[in-house]
Amino acid sequence: MKDFIFTSSFWHIFPKFSFNKELETFALKIEKESPSINRSNQHGYHSPYLEIDPLIKKFYDSIRPEVHAYTDSLHVTAPYNIYFDKPWININRKGASNIPHNHPGSFLAATYYIKTPPLCGDLCFYSIRSPDLFSLKYSQYTTENSSIWKVSPKVGNLIIFSSDLLHGVESNQSDEPRISLSFNMNINQK
Repeated sequence: MKDFIFTSSFWHIFPKFSFNKELETFALKIEKESPSINRSNQHGYHSPYLEIDPLIKKFYDSIRPEVHAYTDSLHVTAPYNIYFDKPWININRKGASNIPHNHPGSFLAATYYIKTPPLCGDLCFYSIRSPDLFSLKYSQYTTENSSIWKVSPKVGNLIIFSSDLLHGVESNQSDEPRISLSFNMNINQK
């Protein structure tokens, strides 16, 4: 019998709302008005952490049911509150990427894709398991035997994952920018 221990999951959904163009305009305005800070970004733009303005609040309110669905799937005991924290904009123009990193001090991390031209760079999750496991050849790659798991970004896709998962973004090979809104979340049980 096969059992799983210490598994990780991620949630990917397409929230239903119609203000994506507003988010793109907002992101490009932030890029023009605020200098980039250096985090995991390599040649790309990472905004300073943003205040919760009306558009960000509208976004958070729109995705809150989806976030609750994910945390419920993790069997978090209710009642609890989800706190959205530290939103920022990433804009990766041609050649820009994000090195592997995680988000200490939070329970969940998330990325919402505002603009994703073809070849703009996959989101990559990296395993921290033994390198010996990955030196073998396999007839089929699965979440158990892979050293990397890639997710191709799509406009309107929201990806939620455990903030301790090591992740990065491949280099944008497109002539158009890849734009995302990222943020962390914490949970306070009542």
